[in-house]
Amino acid sequence: MRAKDVARLAGMVTDDVVFLPARFPPIRGKQAVEATFTGFFAQFSSVEQTATVEEVQVAGEWAFLWGSETMVLVPNAGGPSIQMQGKGMSILRRQTDGSWKFARGINNSASVKA
Repeated sequence: MRAKDVARLAGMVTDDVVFLPARFPPIRGKQAVEATFTGFFAQFSSVEQTATVEEVQVAGEWAFLWGSETMVLVPNAGGPSIQMQGKGMSILRRQTDGSWKFARGINNSASVKA
């Protein structure tokens, strides 16, 4: 996130990925992920994310993980930074090359502070 590298983020998801972000419509497909993050990153001069993974389970070609995250965003327009905290769950699918990519994800925002 810190590098705001949309191509790298898109490389971490399956073509048919579905993310269910809090308070927003579903994000379906790699192209939608690219468009969403391009727009998101354009709003902030700095994006810092810290994630804590609480559990990982693997079952064949699928895995899930859940945990918590904190984001600190510095708006391009100035003003105070925005701090967001929440929890999330992700489902990953093993690829034919043995790598893992995010296939589904859902999160919530426990708090947002400006």
